[in-house]
Amino acid sequence: MEDIINAVKHNKLFENMDTEEIKMVLKCSKAVVSDFHDNQVIFEKDDEIKKMGIVIEGQLNLVSQKYNGTRVIVTTLEKNDLFGEALAFSTLQESPYDLVSSGDSKALIIPHSIFFTMCRDACDFHKTLISNMLAILSDKIVMLNKKMNILNAETLRGRISVYLLSIHKKTKSLIFDMPMKRQELAEFLNVKRPSLSRELSNMQQEGIIEVYRSTVKIKNIERLKELAD
Repeated sequence: MEDIINAVKHNKLFENMDTEEIKMVLKCSKAVVSDFHDNQVIFEKDDEIKKMGIVIEGQLNLVSQKYNGTRVIVTTLEKNDLFGEALAFSTLQESPYDLVSSGDSKALIIPHSIFFTMCRDACDFHKTLISNMLAILSDKIVMLNKKMNILNAETLRGRISVYLLSIHKKTKSLIFDMPMKRQELAEFLNVKRPSLSRELSNMQQEGIIEVYRSTVKIKNIERLKELAD
């Protein structure tokens, strides 16, 4: 139990809670730890979701499956990221996406009922838990708006530029590792991987960026901003 608490205690869901309160949340909610193997489908589109989770190890991908079989990664979830929380207060509990493990992974699974059923002791942490969840959902809305900004770019080069500038803003560095693998990034940007690789190569040849494996160096940030507009 202590190892699990140490792994998730910095998650926003448990903000302003001490170790004992987190332990009470996990006990009261009957939370469990689940292991997933590579490419395991954790839940599918239209599945009824009554639980949420926190990634403890590995990565999970939220995937949109088109009718022609094309997969588009909506977002990649890494250590300490939440999933399933958007459905906690929704009247529609069906998942809009598949959730798939990328490599071996592990997650803490928490039933949604913790937000609606007070335990016999009427613990004070319930208020804090609900307040934290509402803040998380608000942040999600902002994140989805940013995703729309990326996809609204008219060209692939524009999408790449918006994406790289968003990482630059987050890391406050001109050199950073992209959090997604090349194929995952292609699916995230809704393009074929060869097209993405070709455009990154063109931008490198023009001296806008420098790419080595997963590492990107922004060499001409003003030009990158022009392309993002």
